[in-house]
Amino acid sequence: MRQFLTALFLISIFCMSLYAQKTIVDVPDYWDTSTEGTLNTAVDAAIAGGTLSNTIFKLKPYGTYVLTGSIITPPGQTLEIMSDPPGNTQETAPPLICWTASTAPSKTYIFDIAGEVKMKNVWIMWASLDGTRYTSTIRIGDSSSVSGGRCEFENVMFDLVQQSSSGAIQPYATHFKGYFKNCYWRNCTDNHFRYYSRAVSVPYAATGLHIDTLSFENCTFANIGYVYMQEGGVYGDNVFFNHCTFYNVVMHSLESGWWRNMYVTNSLFINTYMYGYIPNAPDGINGGTITIAAIDSTEVFGAGWGFLPDWNPQDGVADFTEKERHILFANNLYKLDQWLIDWMGYGPNGSPYSVDKHRNRMDEEVPQPQPMFNNNTHKFFDSLDTQGLKEWPYINRINCDSVNHPSFVNPPINEDSLKTWLNRKWDDNSDSPWEWDPFTGYLQIWPLLEDMSYSNEAVKIAAMGGFPLGDVYRWWNPAVKPGAEDHYTAWAAQRNAENTQIMDWLMNGFGGGEGVAQLSGKPEKFALGQNYPNPFNPTTQIEYSIPQKGFVTLKVYNMLGQEVATLFNGTQNAGNYIATFNGTGLASGVYLYKLQSDNASITKKFTLIK
Repeated sequence: MRQFLTALFLISIFCMSLYAQKTIVDVPDYWDTSTEGTLNTAVDAAIAGGTLSNTIFKLKPYGTYVLTGSIITPPGQTLEIMSDPPGNTQETAPPLICWTASTAPSKTYIFDIAGEVKMKNVWIMWASLDGTRYTSTIRIGDSSSVSGGRCEFENVMFDLVQQSSSGAIQPYATHFKGYFKNCYWRNCTDNHFRYYSRAVSVPYAATGLHIDTLSFENCTFANIGYVYMQEGGVYGDNVFFNHCTFYNVVMHSLESGWWRNMYVTNSLFINTYMYGYIPNAPDGINGGTITIAAIDSTEVFGAGWGFLPDWNPQDGVADFTEKERHILFANNLYKLDQWLIDWMGYGPNGSPYSVDKHRNRMDEEVPQPQPMFNNNTHKFFDSLDTQGLKEWPYINRINCDSVNHPSFVNPPINEDSLKTWLNRKWDDNSDSPWEWDPFTGYLQIWPLLEDMSYSNEAVKIAAMGGFPLGDVYRWWNPAVKPGAEDHYTAWAAQRNAENTQIMDWLMNGFGGGEGVAQLSGKPEKFALGQNYPNPFNPTTQIEYSIPQKGFVTLKVYNMLGQEVATLFNGTQNAGNYIATFNGTGLASGVYLYKLQSDNASITKKFTLIK
């Protein structure tokens, strides 16, 4: 399993496919030709000539391509669309793909891909140039055989997405593989409850489909109903998010918690699950922002998946057990804006809905902020077995912050319309528009007006390696954001090492035995933290900081001064670290743990109780 996941990781994270030797077709845009459907015509010609898989359709920077109907590709073939890398001027904006205003063509699918699709440096808008929005999706997979189903999107914007029962990307295959790098989902609201649009989702009530791999790196999801959603008996084998920014998500960022292997690392969750939880609702606080769902129904976890994770092969036997799941949440930040907290409540800045409920002594119907993780998810992280060892050794969280706020420079939010919409949803479930400045999409304004870099210095170094949390490519990259602090160049240089560390944490864990892992941030001084938990049985964790490279030891002693364990003994780079101590085999009592470097030492006490 470890070799398989490592190979999969190298494929999905290190490698976006290189453009092979193919014929490049320069597709003229609408403004040059005054003609709609130029991209449709070019793709249809390649299909008819049998050259689709050997063709790259190159779009003009700042061009506009008006679709006159769905672009439908045959099984077993690859559609590849790209443009030059966008710069930081209007003339270097990504080309826009949008709908015709004509009502004649079916607009169910923008693209219907029976085989494979690759797109790079383009902007897709779920609307026509006159401002009319349409309910559409990009379906990946053969609708008849449910085969194919592979996509690569790099630096693609998905704008004004409107989809009532699926996502901007709709997996429709038994072995779907999706890779998203430097992508941006913006204003994914719709007219169907205005919170149904999703980034990636299988169709409503779908069965017989499967997510083999879904990977997101340096992606932003802003003003959106859900992000990743699974339906029916569809679960994900390998789901990965690294350096992603989630902002103004109405409900679930990650639903339904049916994952075999997943990591979410170095990411920002700001105003996620804006709807909040209603105390007298059936789920109450258990419907947390992030939920790891148990496979089986038990007294501890309640209802399970409701289906057997039996996919490859389909033999009536589960492909994996609970203990064989690998799930990691590391170096993430979850925070709500103060205006949202106030609006949920019934104070001076509360919503009319909440104020009215409080006035009528119906506080149990007043929305409240969701926690980052729900109760069952904490059980997966924290439960110990009868021997005092971690019950789920490969389901872990580390360095998840709910204190700091990034303070975005210019976030994409229309606060007044969003407040109005939330109040109406809580009150009578009616609707009103709340997306942020849609005309920036219609007018193809570039560089983007929004700026989700931030001023909080602690958050700027909170990711692994001391980098900013969230999408580094789009918000910390002067190549695409004029005047941005350049953290992307240095991050890209160490990307492979970071991904290797993430995969090591995912595969090996760090909570079940002795070991040391590096945390994010830059150390300010030589420091040794108090262990947690304390007292403990038999494992506990110790955080410490080394301000400069040198020889370091971290050892445990009994009260007689006798050494009983060495947690680290060697040269360490400057950094923040966390060590795990396992007291199995030791008697109950008070022990000392000592951190020592070339010119300093700190000693503290902890208590083992069996």
